[in-house]
Amino acid sequence: MPDVIGGNAGRAYEQMGSELDMTFKDASGQGRPVDDPSAWKICNSQPGPNQQITDFPVIFEVVEVSESCEGATPK
Repeated sequence: MPDVIGGNAGRAYEQMGSELDMTFKDASGQGRPVDDPSAWKICNSQPGPNQQITDFPVIFEVVEVSESCEGATPK
């Protein structure tokens, strides 16, 4: 898994989307739908950076670009 933490979720989707089953989840705990990944940034991923992908879907925990990952609740 590449290290995409802090990166734009839309770019990650474009780079890996065709070859990877992925899900985006709101890391703020508010349960907001992630309809447009380009408006969100990645706070965490499962599996983590530089780990082998063994389970699908890969989960990206995201917050809106204007928000901080610091307030994100780990899942």
